[in-house]
Amino acid sequence: MIMRITLLAIVFGLGVSPTSNSSPVSARLCPSDPKLATLLAGSSIVLIGKMDVPKQQLTEEAAKPSPGYLDIPIKVESVVKGEDMSSATVRFYPQDATYKPSNAAMLGLAGEPTILFLNRGDDGPVSLYFAGYTPDALKRATDLTVAATRTEASRQAKIVASWRANTTLPHFAKVRALIANLGQVDGDQQQHVFDQLEALGNVAVPAIIAQMDDRRHLRTQAISLVNHAPDAFEGMRHYGPEQVVDGLDAVLNQITGESFGSIVNGGSSRQRDAVVAGWRVFAADLACKQDK
Repeated sequence: MIMRITLLAIVFGLGVSPTSNSSPVSARLCPSDPKLATLLAGSSIVLIGKMDVPKQQLTEEAAKPSPGYLDIPIKVESVVKGEDMSSATVRFYPQDATYKPSNAAMLGLAGEPTILFLNRGDDGPVSLYFAGYTPDALKRATDLTVAATRTEASRQAKIVASWRANTTLPHFAKVRALIANLGQVDGDQQQHVFDQLEALGNVAVPAIIAQMDDRRHLRTQAISLVNHAPDAFEGMRHYGPEQVVDGLDAVLNQITGESFGSIVNGGSSRQRDAVVAGWRVFAADLACKQDK
């Protein structure tokens, strides 16, 4: 147990006394439900409310070869994460896929208390979308699910609020030197920096996360990464990051396969804040995964 807490301190940047009681610290830092933790970390807004689903319109659109997006109004009962709001609208594409809530789930939970895990598409008032690339982004609100979600949100808020960079992380100096070059070089040289960061691999992920919140503009708004997806239809993934933090988000996704709200093609300051916070929670929880 002491080893776990020491590792948490290294990844998370916490000071831990060798004589401190490790059990309460471990319980506070490690998620009780890692799947929920990942989903919540990748959601900038989490609401409890009731959806006013236009059932006939959804059914009609779903029957079309190329359905259009539906704007689903939400009467917000409470906000678990994100800014206060009394109402919201989620954009929903009524074509079933494994990476989002199904049409049946939308219809079945219409008018019922639900928990919605969401991200903003941009700074507009309407552009909210289900987060996490998972059907779990919509679930029935029960005493149990609401309590679990609120507890996890509180845990993550504490992690983000007390987070600080740890300069003793593996490859920290190497990562710092590489990131320093971004914003100074362009074209192939910039791509080479990203390639070098990716090549450092999983061991360097905490160090990259610790230094990713860099809002300098890239001189070339482009990054190309090998597409490792088994069903990939093209060999490379091409993105248009605007700032250093955007490119580092793409590199981290490439190394880990995780996503906490994509800014790989740029985004708003609010979107970048949310993505960085999600990665910091991910870094803090790495020690919990390694202890399994």
